[in-house]
Amino acid sequence: MRIINLKKAIIILLMIGVMVVVSGCARWPEGPEPGPGETEYQLEITVEVKGQINSYEGIYYIVMDADENSATGPGYDISFWDDRFYYIKLEDGFFYFVQKEEGSSEISLTSSSIGEKKFHVTIALSDLEDPNSIDINVLTTDSENNTYDHLDSYFTISTVLDFTETREDSAGDSGDGGEDFDIVEVTAVVTTLY
Repeated sequence: MRIINLKKAIIILLMIGVMVVVSGCARWPEGPEPGPGETEYQLEITVEVKGQINSYEGIYYIVMDADENSATGPGYDISFWDDRFYYIKLEDGFFYFVQKEEGSSEISLTSSSIGEKKFHVTIALSDLEDPNSIDINVLTTDSENNTYDHLDSYFTISTVLDFTETREDSAGDSGDGGEDFDIVEVTAVVTTLY
């Protein structure tokens, strides 16, 4: 009699385990997402330069601090970026989106495009752990990460729907980088995903 009860208990536990796994996968087949009826937001960033986008002779960076403490935003020197920072790098015609923390895997951009004088990226705010605000800096460097140009100072954007921030940068301050690495304007806007 005990063996039959033990078998029944094992079968019931296995059925419960299978139901938990199946229901979890059916709800979020590609990982944690907003629940039903929740809106997911995204951050769209556009960077414009004076010359032409030339990611084969230098690097373009967008660096973001999502810790919601605007007193500790990202500076223009890559060597001082903290592990908590996220950055998008445009190099050799490709975008790379990662957290600076060692061992972090690459994150997928929602969308990206490269034009003659501008490039545009879109990030799901859930990839930044849904912060209430984000500090953003943009800089250009040579292939050794020596800074050509950067925004005069980082700026903070609130992650409220339709919130927009535009920052203009001083002209002609890209040194040896020339016009292709002279940042003119950066625009960030919060929209809904899809």
